[in-house]
Amino acid sequence: MEYMSPSSGLWSGRKRAAIRVRAKIMDSARSWFKIHDYVEVQGPIIIPALGDRPSSFKIRYFGEDAYLTQGSQPYADTLTRNLGKVYMIAPVFRAEKMSTGRHLAEYWRIEAAVPSCSLEDLIQTEEQLVCHISNCLSKDAKEELNLLGRSVGDLSKIRPPFTRLTYDEVIEMLRDAGYDIQWGATLQWEHEEYLSLQFSQLFFISEFPVGLETYFYESHPDKAGSTLSVDLLAPEGYGEISTGGIPIGKIGELQRMMEEVGVSPAEQEWYARLRKMGHTPSAGFALGVERITQWICGLEDIREASAFPRSINEIYP
Repeated sequence: MEYMSPSSGLWSGRKRAAIRVRAKIMDSARSWFKIHDYVEVQGPIIIPALGDRPSSFKIRYFGEDAYLTQGSQPYADTLTRNLGKVYMIAPVFRAEKMSTGRHLAEYWRIEAAVPSCSLEDLIQTEEQLVCHISNCLSKDAKEELNLLGRSVGDLSKIRPPFTRLTYDEVIEMLRDAGYDIQWGATLQWEHEEYLSLQFSQLFFISEFPVGLETYFYESHPDKAGSTLSVDLLAPEGYGEISTGGIPIGKIGELQRMMEEVGVSPAEQEWYARLRKMGHTPSAGFALGVERITQWICGLEDIREASAFPRSINEIYP
């Protein structure tokens, strides 16, 4: 498929349809959150230092180092304590040097945080949200989806529960398929693609091992080395569209984990300041707007899901 940059003014009918579907995804998400008494909030875009994280964009803020946000944590903890269930739809930034059909340097996420929530409760919450979005689009985006060649009927049939797999089960599936992968390894795109081609519906993978991507999640109480974390994957080879879990609640344990991954005591201060405002145990997830749009619309390139896509090769979107 030929990709046409929005700046060229040569948007295709598919591009226009995808952007309209994207807007309806966010509308339907907001309607679900409103029905279930969530409060829409906004977090900072510029945040203090997070240690040496190669996926973060570092900037200078009045002579000091700062970073562009990669999500609502740890501000979500303070927000849930004071407001209860919250959500935000906002941009995030990742400095990953990847040029693929599913990676952007600047993208949007639908994030939700729920106080006093178990991992299973969090999974069920996300199921309900995604089912609501899919069913709304099956009614409100028929014209756009027909143009894109996507089955409206398939969306209307999406119902919970989604298939649930553990990281352990996934590792065994990959080994049986001939992949040389050890327990504890990060799932790469080739693994996600293979797994998502094995299913015709959305599915969850939970209980990931402790690692750079999961270091701030609670340890699993019954499985040493595993965390209370979960990803949602779309079928047809689209892979991960959402990630979430239960963040570490005790500040001492969180500081210990930060030290292990290179976050200095001085850089931990902003976490400590936020915790002084109060903390309520919570769980949360982040759903990628462009990725769910890409899957629902059947797009080959994620840049079609953004009006002004910014990738590693596009500083001027």
